[in-house]
Amino acid sequence: MKTQLGGKFSKLENGLFELKKKLESAGVIVEFPFNDGIIGQHNGIDVTFIPTEEKNFHSVEIDFFKAIKRNPIHVVHNKFVDQIGYIGVSASIEIAYAILHDKPILFLYKPMFSDSVNPYIKHLILRNVKAIRIKRIDDWRPEEVKNFIEDFTNTGVEYDINVEDEIQIMDLVNDLLESYK
Repeated sequence: MKTQLGGKFSKLENGLFELKKKLESAGVIVEFPFNDGIIGQHNGIDVTFIPTEEKNFHSVEIDFFKAIKRNPIHVVHNKFVDQIGYIGVSASIEIAYAILHDKPILFLYKPMFSDSVNPYIKHLILRNVKAIRIKRIDDWRPEEVKNFIEDFTNTGVEYDINVEDEIQIMDLVNDLLESYK
């Protein structure tokens, strides 16, 4: 079982990296983030790798979106410091992309959106929140996490999505990736 973690990667919030360890202790391979903490910055953004010409921020973000499409579940650590449920711009677009590809999505908390999140994407996620699981798996034992994730990924999901949603999501994904060049 593989996944990637969405959420705010920051030196100010270690919970995402603790969740990564929890998932790994349950036997889940976490492709992103690469490391167990922030090790640098790129244009003011905290990163978990040292950018090189071959492995730059833009190419890593493309790989992240490929992982969302490829992996059977998208897990989101949606807390940032004292902002319980926090979902920022990048995470919201990643969630919309997971919805587009019919991926089960797991939040730790009920979503609370940054004011910067695109209103269309916010509405899309809220329209589909009943299909998204909200569970505090960070407090669970590893075997409980493993069983839950296996059951959830085998159940499947049904999202309310249409062609206009697909166009909007892909436009925002492309804009986000362009901003990282």
